[in-house]
Amino acid sequence: MSAVEFSVSVVDLPAAEATPLAVAFDEHELVCGDDPGRGRVGIYLGATYTSTWGGYGAVADEHLPGLLRAVAPGATWLAWDDPHEGYLGSAALYAPDLGLWTGECDSSGAVYVLADALPRPEVVLADPAAVVTGTGLAWRDRVSECRSRIAADPSLGFVPTGRPVWAEWNRPTGLIYIDDPVEGTQVVHAPPGPALGAIGEPIARSAAAALGQAGWQLMPTALSGAPWSPAGHVTHLAQVYRPAPQAAPAAT
Repeated sequence: MSAVEFSVSVVDLPAAEATPLAVAFDEHELVCGDDPGRGRVGIYLGATYTSTWGGYGAVADEHLPGLLRAVAPGATWLAWDDPHEGYLGSAALYAPDLGLWTGECDSSGAVYVLADALPRPEVVLADPAAVVTGTGLAWRDRVSECRSRIAADPSLGFVPTGRPVWAEWNRPTGLIYIDDPVEGTQVVHAPPGPALGAIGEPIARSAAAALGQAGWQLMPTALSGAPWSPAGHVTHLAQVYRPAPQAAPAAT
């Protein structure tokens, strides 16, 4: 294993965003002790997922933080690059209502704030929130609060995931066929549209709404690209998923 890694710890995650996040973890070979990544059935909240997939800089160059926000905008997490060649690592902390904070950290993701980076006393007097913003204190407190909730109620520490499947939309009929390996082919009825031509926003929204009513969601474009391609054809393909119903696995 390479000595240079990046890591992610998710501490809060809406159930509807778990499957896209699991796919992102698969693509970046992020695994933890309880979840080796083979046949992944959920995300363990509070666990540290590590990877050597991208080498140094996946967090520092904004690739990983940007992807996590795109596929799971409602999640709260901490991601970091390991220290490298005598330099501290790069940390990114995110909560939906706080946004993104970035700074430096050690190999465990603990944030380091250098003394010369602290706001000067006159700045703090004029704006006490400068300390919270400059040190990432609000983000660190949020992560700690989420971890405390998980420790108090371990049932909150596992979010089940499913797997994305292919959907084929026949625009003239309005029928969307979903290749569900568990329940067989599913058919969703969407408003019909013209056989050819570009897929406009209104008809795309109507298809997404029909899928939502049937319990399906489109995969984020950050993972699967724009849905309903290729354009200019009678049928169009997209990846969809349904929030997983699996129960949490037994504790080991």
